[in-house]
Amino acid sequence: MKDCGCIPKMTARRGSVAEDLTGRRSGKGSVYWRCICDCGNETEAPEDVLVQGSVLSCGCLKRENQKIIWSKLHRVDGTCVEILENRKYRSDNTSGFRMKNGKYRVDIGFKGKRFYLGTFPDYDQAVQARMSAEELVYKGFLKAYYKWKERADKDPDWKEKHPLVFEVEKKNGELRICS
Repeated sequence: MKDCGCIPKMTARRGSVAEDLTGRRSGKGSVYWRCICDCGNETEAPEDVLVQGSVLSCGCLKRENQKIIWSKLHRVDGTCVEILENRKYRSDNTSGFRMKNGKYRVDIGFKGKRFYLGTFPDYDQAVQARMSAEELVYKGFLKAYYKWKERADKDPDWKEKHPLVFEVEKKNGELRICS
């Protein structure tokens, strides 16, 4: 909310000069303000985040930006190419593996499904299992996509008749690609 009306109200309440908040505690117990966003929605926000400028809207700006970003991404066969190309590991899990009963549990996700790869007593074995699955699934998809795209760009009629299909299944304990 660039101007939800809260900041001028707070300034008016305190006088012409905004109150110096240095050393004051705020957080969970802070005052909440009812604000009207530029889009017309009403929302409530704590005083401290309004003063800091951390809140800019009721959430409509984030939704608008997400729509713009998603409209620019390429989704083929239910998979976002850019996400696979620019994968980053979670900052809250530097190893990429979860511990369960003193062992490393490994799985991989693709197209909304999770595939359990196993539980390993040794970290290096877990890493190898995950890397092999990423090679097969993620890099395999990208390789198939670029091969398909090259032909599709040359022949739009072929593209319509031959959509890219890249499915992963687990059979007899192994991941397999079905195209």
